[in-house]
Amino acid sequence: MALIQEGTYEGLTVAASIYEAPSGAVMCSMVVDVGGAHLKGGICLVQKDGTLSERGFKDVQLIFGWSEWDWAKWDQEPEAFAGAAVQAVVETVQGERGEFSSIKYINPPGGGQRLEKANAKGLAAKYGAKTRALFGGVPSAPAARTPSPRPSPLKGEGEEHGGRTPPPAPKASPPTPPPPAQVAVNPSSMEECWEQFCQVNASKTELELYDLWPKFVKEVTGKTQMEVTPQGWGKIRDAIGGMLPY
Repeated sequence: MALIQEGTYEGLTVAASIYEAPSGAVMCSMVVDVGGAHLKGGICLVQKDGTLSERGFKDVQLIFGWSEWDWAKWDQEPEAFAGAAVQAVVETVQGERGEFSSIKYINPPGGGQRLEKANAKGLAAKYGAKTRALFGGVPSAPAARTPSPRPSPLKGEGEEHGGRTPPPAPKASPPTPPPPAQVAVNPSSMEECWEQFCQVNASKTELELYDLWPKFVKEVTGKTQMEVTPQGWGKIRDAIGGMLPY
């Protein structure tokens, strides 16, 4: 097969599958059609030390248009995953029989360049005072209002002077108690929570853990694991600390 010039190409998947390497890493392997040539590449899902690769999972989801992760989807023929658009970074590799073209990286279309929703409230709380000082933005005080004159007697200041006595001032309402202070949650990560989840449910098989994990995350936060913030992972970690095994 003729060499393909090194560079970045748009391509389509011909087949895809997942496997666990002898090192312990879990890979998503793909055969990609690049200009008529079928080249092989992969995306790491789980590193050899057992750490989940969040970027890898997100990239595979984007490539196949999935909103969640379901290991059961892979229980079908590799050709069932054909036709998905990808971006392939091609390199030249020196093998025993000479040089050949291979895929160094597989990315979603557009190179996986995506923007996450900003944590505007969190950033404003953290840096709001500094930016106001930087731009001279001191919150303006409301304009002072001239108090309306209180109703006065027609003559003098009371009935003894032939006037009307003003009605008594209304009683002040009791002060509203302040809302209870919220307990701050220390942030955490998906990796830390997953490790604790596996320890608490040590009697479960790996497949059972993968099945229970997204349900537990959804139950605690109301979100998928790809949407959870560091504070959300802290909430999950605390929930795992007080949970009973499934």
